Amino acid sequence: MTSIDCGHGTHPGLKRECNEDGYCAVPELGLWAVADGMGGHESGEVASAIVIGELPGLIRQGQDLSAAIVSVHGMIQAAAERGEGGADMGSTVVAVRFDGPSYQIAWVGDSRAYLWNGELRQLTKDHSYVQLLLDAGLIEKSEAASHPSGNIISQALGGAEHNKVKVDRICGELHQGESLLLCSDGLHGEVTDEAIAAIFAAAADNQLRANRLIEAALAAGGKDNVTVIVLSPATSA
Repeated sequence: MTSIDCGHGTHPGLKRECNEDGYCAVPELGLWAVADGMGGHESGEVASAIVIGELPGLIRQGQDLSAAIVSVHGMIQAAAERGEGGADMGSTVVAVRFDGPSYQIAWVGDSRAYLWNGELRQLTKDHSYVQLLLDAGLIEKSEAASHPSGNIISQALGGAEHNKVKVDRICGELHQGESLLLCSDGLHGEVTDEAIAAIFAAAADNQLRANRLIEAALAAGGKDNVTVIVLSPATSA
């Protein structure tokens, strides 16, 4: 597979004691993922840990990315049934799997993927109440960032045993000079697309980009946990 240069990081933010986000970087599988747990102190942390802990093994067993995410959904529900974490615990996920320069991104919830190619473009579409309002034409895009129901998502991994999950996915190719950003809503809920784009434009090093993105979220208030992964094709020496 194509060698990938990666920068990544996570921070609990300035308002929360517990970091319910998690992420994995498994280059040998071409796999990177961000998960944002929910369900309160400890419960969300358990749910996101299940996502990040189990996803690589399911991929190694031969499941494709979407099927592995559905399997993780059931694992969170089973863990809740056993009394691990909370009964209502859940998690978002956004994950990418590379096969050479080709990639597949799959997601559930409002953790996002963006493409940077000199301009920033959101690749994923949030599973959220605000997105439903946008789709219905009931609010303008300018209203979305500050909407009072911005933290309500329309589906997540886990939850009640009867809950089903629909994994969305997109495919593409990552070329030289392009980058992918995976992030929890602790970034995109605090930092505008314009500010994210400015950070990508100002630095080429992916770890520096990741650090600056987290710093920007904290500078904007740091109300939530924030996790970022930045990926680019590695340049040959």
